[in-house]
Amino acid sequence: MKTYYLKIRDKFIGEINAGNKKHEYRLASPERTQVKIGDTLVLVSNQNRSVFVKTTVKGIKIFPGWREALEDNWQQDFQNLYSTIDEALRECYKFYPKDEVDTYGIIVYEIEPLKTDILQSSILIGTNIIIKRESSNNATFEIASLFNWFAKKGSEIFVHKCSEEELSTHRDEAIKNNMLTKLKSYNTLPSFTHQTDDYFEAIISRYPKDQNGIIDNTLLREVYDGNVGILLTDDTLILRKAQELYIRDRVLTSAELLSWFETCDPQNIEYKMLAVTLSEFGDIDLNSSFFDTLREDYEGVIFDNWFKKKARNKEKAYIFKNESGLLQGFLYLKDEYEDEPDYLKVTPPLAPKRRMKVGTFKIEQTGFRLGERFLKIIFDNARSRKVDEIYVTLFENKREGVKRLKLLMEEWGFRKHGYKPNGELVLVKTMETYDSNESPKFNYPLLKSAPDCYFLPIYAQYHTDLFPDMILKNEDMHLYEDKKAHRYALEKIYLSGSYDAHANPGDLFVIYRIADQGYKKYSSVVTGIAIIENIIKTETADECVSICKNRSVFTEEEIREMHKTRPIVIKLLDYMPFTTKVTLDQLRANGIVGKTAGPRPFNQISKEQFETIYKLGMEV
Repeated sequence: MKTYYLKIRDKFIGEINAGNKKHEYRLASPERTQVKIGDTLVLVSNQNRSVFVKTTVKGIKIFPGWREALEDNWQQDFQNLYSTIDEALRECYKFYPKDEVDTYGIIVYEIEPLKTDILQSSILIGTNIIIKRESSNNATFEIASLFNWFAKKGSEIFVHKCSEEELSTHRDEAIKNNMLTKLKSYNTLPSFTHQTDDYFEAIISRYPKDQNGIIDNTLLREVYDGNVGILLTDDTLILRKAQELYIRDRVLTSAELLSWFETCDPQNIEYKMLAVTLSEFGDIDLNSSFFDTLREDYEGVIFDNWFKKKARNKEKAYIFKNESGLLQGFLYLKDEYEDEPDYLKVTPPLAPKRRMKVGTFKIEQTGFRLGERFLKIIFDNARSRKVDEIYVTLFENKREGVKRLKLLMEEWGFRKHGYKPNGELVLVKTMETYDSNESPKFNYPLLKSAPDCYFLPIYAQYHTDLFPDMILKNEDMHLYEDKKAHRYALEKIYLSGSYDAHANPGDLFVIYRIADQGYKKYSSVVTGIAIIENIIKTETADECVSICKNRSVFTEEEIREMHKTRPIVIKLLDYMPFTTKVTLDQLRANGIVGKTAGPRPFNQISKEQFETIYKLGMEV
């Protein structure tokens, strides 16, 4: 496979990276027709050489002229630029003389951006990294931490045979022998045949070709040819060459790679409210009878060994204990990637996708909605990790607790996919596409396209009781330690007397906490977002009580009394708290509410106003 370098207008690079522009159009000259499927096109900005996108060629077609070349894909490739194909053609006619187009035609490459998946990449260790790690002096913090990550993630690590040649020239005989001995503990990268590449040779010819330069170029060539995924080096000259070769995204310093692991490796979200907590496996009692059914399902000692391995790796799980300290809930989440071998063992196989696996999930009956709290945690983590799907495997008919869990997950959008070889059912929930034929609850946490947005003011004495995760920094979280069902429920209830509400299922509420005291323009605040699941006008108090059971902050007696003036039940889905609370003063300053007014129930918010509130609310 070969690499070709083409200039492109700067504005198209972002569209290609985002996957919007899927075709590249060129004159079908003899040089351009040499490109083959599988080759790499490096598309470099004609304004700034440091701005580029690397793509792989997925398909090739040649057309007699521009109109035929654009006909099928111009709307996709040039969205928001041209309103008609004739507009697009007028622009394209400027690129090549008509007689050349008549002679050669237009070649269209179907392209896809090449992304570097660092977690799945093999890593070639540069000589200077080997010296830093294996010298008699202590390794740097970055190097020591990186090799801990490599072990944890099972990364493929290689050294190059030329590193041995370089180390063998060390002047200190003792250090040299020590290094060469330690080098034997590494895997050596296999030897590959290199074809002549004019661009590579042109770049490296600008630099000295002494012995060190030759070794540097050899390491770079392995990455350039795709023989290894990442080159780890702290050599500034190698990094400079990599920049000019457009492989700097795959030639990384120890600090850069460590930063990637620390920021991009998924971390579980920690919650300060309610009694489901994130704990290390090593702090959880493996001998608890809670795990007996899991041992039964997963062959006893195999489960115990799995648990102990997680403890050694300092991994974490979500747990819930009752007032007596007995374990009643356990959830372990695992991040997975597109080439997981177990996907092929499922019948039918799981297509390659970025997934989060609900690795181990068990809850006991508690009398309140613990299952929904765990589901909220699953969905929050899936959104944070930006996965395509969530999946879980379970023995569906083995015991009543599993049957209840299966029904709960199906209510919240998990669909049957197939079975594993051991008979486990595989349930999958999409995180990609909103199904307009299903309810907001089934689609949660996905949002429908272009939802309308409204304010929902809630008095301070009810606000945090209903939405514990939206607690204010100056509130006492110990006031909400009682295990009440409505706090743990993902579905919430609001009682309203607004008969003229125009909101629909799937629309959004911006939750506004009305301060009960103090200077209200600073103490009345927007705290987060909820999704409208349904709006129901109840006819009787009994109907209202039935719908509100275990989901409202009010007692049955209070609901019956309120039904006289507030018969409309609004079912909400707790979506997300804001990082920073947005004050009434900020709403007024941004023209979202009047200078002397505050939000009223069902006051509609424009798209632009919502974006302003969201931006303010997510600031750190």
